[in-house]
Amino acid sequence: MTTSFAHPLPAHRSGSNRVRNIALGITATAGVLGLLLVGVTFLGLAIAFPAAVAIAPSMPATISAHDLAIATTFASYAWVFAALSIASFAAAVLVAVKAVNAISPVDPD
Repeated sequence: MTTSFAHPLPAHRSGSNRVRNIALGITATAGVLGLLLVGVTFLGLAIAFPAAVAIAPSMPATISAHDLAIATTFASYAWVFAALSIASFAAAVLVAVKAVNAISPVDPD
């Protein structure tokens, strides 16, 4: 004899389902926009530090050796910033897909 430990799901009211979907949509939208902003920021850092090191000697402005040393150090970690950017974009896509799957109505089989 087999005993199932699965409990039947309670029936949801359409009003509470609508409120849940709206709350989930707002939360997911904020999460996706935040992750996109983080991804763009890390992408900008991955591009800016190596570019600053390459362009700094040709600029007419005075750049301190300390600032150039900091830019050189961070330029060597550009791959970390690029990886974090890709991870943020992937997380944004994952959050969006999971939110759409959670909000979409499910057809019973």
